[in-house]
Amino acid sequence: MKYKLTYRLLAIFALLFLPFSQQVWAAEKVEQSIQMTSQVVEKININQATSQQLTIVKGIGEKKAQAIIDYRTMNGDFADLNELVKVRGIGDATLKKIQPFFTL
Repeated sequence: MKYKLTYRLLAIFALLFLPFSQQVWAAEKVEQSIQMTSQVVEKININQATSQQLTIVKGIGEKKAQAIIDYRTMNGDFADLNELVKVRGIGDATLKKIQPFFTL
């Protein structure tokens, strides 16, 4: 009898707080998005950026950041931002999205 009451109370609390958990999760996602946007206020110099700095930009994960650095190491500094399409994993669509965040 005591266990049934405990399970019922747990079920009631779960049902009461479930809607709030989604709101909290959504608020956290918005906050993360704002933080990422505020981090990219200044343009990032593609020829000097570290992997960590590159991953701040939406659309560039760890692998693409490393590919950019590897390309830069093998071929020297980028002379033009359009040269980023030569980096493995970056095509025209990705370049169009990320180009506004970079400078030479």
